Amino acid sequence: MHTVLASAVHSLLKDPRLAGRSDLVKLAAVVLLAKAPAGSAVVDMASRDVGGWLGCSLSHVGHNVVPGLKATDAVLCKPKRTHEGRTEGLRLELLPLREARAAADGRPLAMLNKRELATLLRFCEAVTCPGWSPSGRAATPPGFMAQRRGRGAPTDRLAMVLLSLEARTDGRVRMAPGPVPRGFRRADATVARLLGCAVDAAAGVVDRLVAAGHLELQDAKRPGRDRLRVPAVAAAHARVRGSVASVDVDEASPVADEVVAEDLVVDNGVCSRCAEPDAGMTDETDAALSGEGWAQESLENLLLAADDCAFGDQPTDRFMNGQVSRGSEELSDQSACADLHTVHAPVADLSGFPASDRKVFSGFAVEGEGRRRQRAYAREDSSGTGPLRGDKPTGLPNQLSGTDNAAFVRVPEVPLDLAEALAPVAHLWARIPRISTAKWLAKAVRSELARLIGIVGPEFAARALAARLARRIDRQGPHAVKQMIGWLLHRGLPQRSGCWSHLCDDGYRMDSGGPCESCACLIDDRRSTRRSIAATVAVRLETASPGLRLAEVERQLRDAFHAKAAIRAIRHEPAARDHVPQRAAVERRRQELAAAEAARAAMACRDCGLPDTAGECPVCTFRKRTEELIDQAVDLVVALRVDPLDLRAVAEMTSQVEQDTRSVIQHAQTSDSSADPGVQAHELQQLAENLLRQRRHRALQCLAESESAGDAAERAYQVALRRTHRNAAPEKRRKAAEKAAVSARHRVAGDLLTEFLTDLARARANLVVPSERVPWNERLAKLASH
Repeated sequence: MHTVLASAVHSLLKDPRLAGRSDLVKLAAVVLLAKAPAGSAVVDMASRDVGGWLGCSLSHVGHNVVPGLKATDAVLCKPKRTHEGRTEGLRLELLPLREARAAADGRPLAMLNKRELATLLRFCEAVTCPGWSPSGRAATPPGFMAQRRGRGAPTDRLAMVLLSLEARTDGRVRMAPGPVPRGFRRADATVARLLGCAVDAAAGVVDRLVAAGHLELQDAKRPGRDRLRVPAVAAAHARVRGSVASVDVDEASPVADEVVAEDLVVDNGVCSRCAEPDAGMTDETDAALSGEGWAQESLENLLLAADDCAFGDQPTDRFMNGQVSRGSEELSDQSACADLHTVHAPVADLSGFPASDRKVFSGFAVEGEGRRRQRAYAREDSSGTGPLRGDKPTGLPNQLSGTDNAAFVRVPEVPLDLAEALAPVAHLWARIPRISTAKWLAKAVRSELARLIGIVGPEFAARALAARLARRIDRQGPHAVKQMIGWLLHRGLPQRSGCWSHLCDDGYRMDSGGPCESCACLIDDRRSTRRSIAATVAVRLETASPGLRLAEVERQLRDAFHAKAAIRAIRHEPAARDHVPQRAAVERRRQELAAAEAARAAMACRDCGLPDTAGECPVCTFRKRTEELIDQAVDLVVALRVDPLDLRAVAEMTSQVEQDTRSVIQHAQTSDSSADPGVQAHELQQLAENLLRQRRHRALQCLAESESAGDAAERAYQVALRRTHRNAAPEKRRKAAEKAAVSARHRVAGDLLTEFLTDLARARANLVVPSERVPWNERLAKLASH
């Protein structure tokens, strides 16, 4: 489940409509995904709840969050009104989630079910929720990032959500590979890759999270080898292990494999800046959220199944934000500026307003922060370094090269050599479900591209194929392409010539891109024929009604078409006559093959004479296969025990081992003599196969202990030790060397066995069976008779 949730979150953040947006908008999209129901993508929230989840004020929600979500075209935002017309909240619809479910093409967002959405909500609650205490139900404590509010809070909260998703059971985060910009740490590059921001902005995020105690920076003094650790994740796993050891779950329950542990919550009673206790905070425990027949997983259940996720190479392209925002986007590096609030910005106090008094909300955040009223800091959340309202920006921000979002689910990418040809369908290429399928489809595209190179040349081939795909996409109209593979093979790639010209494709020339003159000529011919017939009819039936003249025109056009078809048939008649003998020969050959196959199927068995068995019945087939297996099993024993140069010993040992082998197989047979012969023969074959498999295994084990195999293993062990990098851990070097030694030992054992069997086959080829001895009196009597 951990991989599914991580893939869904990163798939949402990689949506083109969210690309380049502020972290405030991205975090809001993640929260909407977590709170979305399983049956729709509509979420009803109060503005105070939105501010509590994102760590901003109510005024900031109205002036920045809502306009930012509307500007992305990824969220439909409408006011939620009561029957009296009073606005009580916001109705938000996450369009990427709705589109993914409607497409049902295997995208990560479309794969989320009810349990996974509930777990994602529980996960986000443990990290960034403001906390609430509804009456009559268990209280939801604030997440460990609830204290982080004000400027830069959405960036820090989003970073912690992504880092917690990437953390392993020990809390350590897989670091981004590749080169790191000079003067920065690998932790900065990792956070930059997750957030999709510049490395210098990510460095400020890491410093703030480390200072607040939410992150631990390990091995910071080793350049390029520093590590990030999330203490809350490690503590959650420790609590899971303790709860699993003390809680006995009923195996008959539908949640027998799950243990609902405590939420991932740190002690929010301690200020993250001066470590002074806050008397307003209390320690509360969480109760298991359960429903009908299922139990909602907590963060520990999610992280217990966490697996490692790899990053791709870190790109070096520059990440630039827009010049002017609509009040919804903030530059990532601005979050590193000084906070305009007081030093002590406490966590939102839990309000006594119960959630049961609202119709659609589970709870809400605070009216204000600390001792200030809710609008006392409304304008302090805005950026202090950007232009004022109505002013023009002086220039673009100077940022270092950034990194794209990490791709946790490998999506097929358009090959570089086909980028120009497949540009019109590049957005559809990512729908291909497997990398191997994308490679196979790329071969078909390259084949068509090679054919076009032979027609229009290499300089026009890619452009001609791109124009063809663009036309085919436009002809789809409002109907979207659902099956990319079938559409591309049967509609997108094939050339459709409207005339005799091999350069024609859909009525356009592939070399110039203009209209095809040949098609225009054919169309003009048809039009001229129609005009001439219409003029003739108008002269001949001048006084007739328009309907009568139209009917006469259609009749003459039909006659003209049939006349041209007859002329075309006469012109093709010689070629059709030439094809008649070929078709007759093909038909005769087909009949001969069918007769031969029928005769072969009617043949009786060559051994037992059973009719209609195609020359060999199943019983005889099983017996022959059994004899072959017995011979192979005998050869394995004889090859290891007898010198192949001693022919007499080979013959004696072969006879003895064969008798013993047949005796073993006969004694192991379980079916009685009254059973069907086919069943008995099949059982003997299975026993012979098992015996051969056992003897081969024992022979390889014996040869693996030989001196030759031991020498080869020792050499492989030493070579592997020298080949392993000297900076690798000793345990890792030893394991690699042992693996190489075992592989060499088995390889030598197989080679020895093959050599022994080859020598035995050669000895048997030279073996001459001695003739039967005849007494001298019989031999002399036979000679005397001659």
